[in-house]
Amino acid sequence: MNPIPVSNSDDLPARIVRLIQSTVPEASHVTVDALTPMFGGNARKAWSFDLAYCLDGRTLQLPCVMLSQGVGRQIDTDVAQEFHVLQGLNGKGARVPAAVAMDPVGEIVGAPSIVLERLTGKASAVDFLNAPESVGSCLTTDLVGVVAKLHSVDWDATAFDPALAGLPPRDIAARQVTHWQQTFQGQRMEPLPVMSSLFGWLHEHLPEPGRICLVHGDLRPGNFLYEHERVSGLLDWEMAHLGDPLEDLGWIYRPLWSPERFVPMSDFVRRYGELAGREIGLADVLYYRVFSEMKFATISLTAARAFTTSGTRNMRHADRAATVAPCLKRCLDWIELHGKESSHV
Repeated sequence: MNPIPVSNSDDLPARIVRLIQSTVPEASHVTVDALTPMFGGNARKAWSFDLAYCLDGRTLQLPCVMLSQGVGRQIDTDVAQEFHVLQGLNGKGARVPAAVAMDPVGEIVGAPSIVLERLTGKASAVDFLNAPESVGSCLTTDLVGVVAKLHSVDWDATAFDPALAGLPPRDIAARQVTHWQQTFQGQRMEPLPVMSSLFGWLHEHLPEPGRICLVHGDLRPGNFLYEHERVSGLLDWEMAHLGDPLEDLGWIYRPLWSPERFVPMSDFVRRYGELAGREIGLADVLYYRVFSEMKFATISLTAARAFTTSGTRNMRHADRAATVAPCLKRCLDWIELHGKESSHV
């Protein structure tokens, strides 16, 4: 198969119609209108459109967005898993778009793609972080509840990933540390012994998870929609996996996009703990702050390598390696606090 690049296809509406028909074969009179390119992020192309079709004598209409994989991605992703994650969340009370259709290998559309319900709101991280304090505080407080609800959805670990069958919670959580450590080892262009030793620290100090749940994996401003003072939906599920829910809390409060100005992290964690029905220790939060910095540093090294080896021409990746040293400095500072906090337990 030699798929036509999505961006160069003049018959994209017809391709989307075929995709919908392949997913819902009993549908008739499928139409795609108002197809418009959107910003899909650094590694995806996106289009919005209005979908209509007849099913069981009824005409169904749904605003949609299609996300297609591009080149120069910083992480390997699987649109089929992303689609199935959203299917599993639909109807469970989580604020996520409906999963409509998927083309896992790009056979129909021209690139691996998923079609989702188009929710209302905007996702601008810049606008969110620069919002008036009252608005930002309301949105961040609402986000606590959205995250707690997401983490409360039950998942069958074996059904999600057969490799998790029979693993205790701590071993499931440890798989994320191993994943990012192996990614680091495969992408680094110099030894970086401090990073190597920090991955060792993460393995040695991994806390016992309070529970294993679906972790979004990239939950931050820019990856959720909001309107007025309400979060309307969580986006970008490429990095979703089963693990310790505190991963998401550490990631949300990374300094680059932290909502600390609106709600201090301690208040966010305390409220989350109330909604989750358990007390969360500061040492565990600090652990996942260290983990988040190591994850971000690894992604940065992957981006820098891709640019150096001509895997991408995205100039935003040219100096990404420069972000690694500040990440490691934060790790060392938080490890010192972690030691002090752990000694009080």
